[in-house]
Amino acid sequence: MKQSFHSHFDRDLTKAGSAVLGEAVRRRLLGQHEAMIHDQQWAQFCVYARDSHEVDILEFVNKKLVREYGEELYIQAYQGNLPQQNVIALLETVHSVMSFASDGRWKGSAADAGSRLGFPSHARITVPRGLDRTRFEAAMVDIQALHSEQLATLIRLVRYLGMSMLDAFFFDAEDAHKEAEAENIFYAFSKDKREHRIINISDPEQIVILDKAAAFQKRHGSRRPKPAAWRTWKSKNLPAAQELLLSHGLNIDDCRAAYACELYQRSSGHHAPILGGKAPDDEDLEARNDVAYELGHLHIWETDAYVGARAYMRKEPAGTGRKAVSQ
Repeated sequence: MKQSFHSHFDRDLTKAGSAVLGEAVRRRLLGQHEAMIHDQQWAQFCVYARDSHEVDILEFVNKKLVREYGEELYIQAYQGNLPQQNVIALLETVHSVMSFASDGRWKGSAADAGSRLGFPSHARITVPRGLDRTRFEAAMVDIQALHSEQLATLIRLVRYLGMSMLDAFFFDAEDAHKEAEAENIFYAFSKDKREHRIINISDPEQIVILDKAAAFQKRHGSRRPKPAAWRTWKSKNLPAAQELLLSHGLNIDDCRAAYACELYQRSSGHHAPILGGKAPDDEDLEARNDVAYELGHLHIWETDAYVGARAYMRKEPAGTGRKAVSQ
């Protein structure tokens, strides 16, 4: 009687994977050489699962764990420590073992993991025009005169604090202003208040922006808007904002990119790559981590869209055949 794959689910993670692969070979679902490669690469996943998530049996491997493993691998690829083709091979092993272990009920593909994570990211190729504060403020004068003070206030939060328009709409500027004046930092919360990040005040203009935003919210009673208010505001006001910004050669993403470039320079001491900066590799990565965090917990490779592409990305070697890879 053939052994069921499911009998391995409560076993030690490394041994269970080896047993699953061995069973797949016996059933002629997998070749001996390919199984050997998968076994070596499965062992690397097991180290990650135990060390990072304290997962040590097959039963506790889930899509969230595999997704986070993929994110870690793509970070290694972005840092130049792992060719992208190796990332695909390592993820393919995990999906293969889990598919065999569940008799095909595990659904997932290594091939599209990068696209789901947005890797690689589109890289900015133009200098953000919002870096010119005179141009930006001229646009704000027009927006306030032709549309509304609220719209100008929100876009200033985007430009000078790096927020998304969504975060700016739900932002409690009064609390942030008090925190900034007392501690030179403030807390930026997600819309549902479950996550927050700490933003450092580095420019007196940021205090001024917070003060103006707090005053506006106090006058208009808009500190805690409802989700429905965002949907209405987005459909009625955001197109007008984009059109008015465009007339000045700007857009919302350009404003955030301008803030990101300034933050990159403060963090690394070098201009952003899009501005011709050539920070050493470790300083570049540290600055990008700061940018990714302050803009809202982005993946580090998503900073390419704001500050330009990394100059130290490893060139991908041509594939010459299947062999085990390591991190």
